[in-house]
Amino acid sequence: MAFLRNPNSAQRLKRLNARQRKKMRVGEFRELGFHLIANLHEGVDADDLLDGWLTRVDEAGISFGGHFDGKNKLEGVAFPVNELKISEALRGELVAWLEARSEVQSLEAGELIDLWHAA
Repeated sequence: MAFLRNPNSAQRLKRLNARQRKKMRVGEFRELGFHLIANLHEGVDADDLLDGWLTRVDEAGISFGGHFDGKNKLEGVAFPVNELKISEALRGELVAWLEARSEVQSLEAGELIDLWHAA
């Protein structure tokens, strides 16, 4: 049986110096993000939504990687850029922005996860 290791355990973090924590992206250097799936209403023009979404994400100082299937599904991951961290408040603002759009039929947004060490 393999043991699952917590890369952010207190015992492990106190053995590592700041350079090591940064290189391993643990402790204060971990990167949080979230996954989302937005289903759009049939027949809507998604160009305005996609342009608005990418503009909103850029304004927040983060990035979004994913895809739009060309019909009615947008799926991807919001992740930090540079030194900016994604907080629960920022996640909530972005989810609320998508939920407020008339093109969106349903939205599934995951909780914040450690993007480098998610199991």
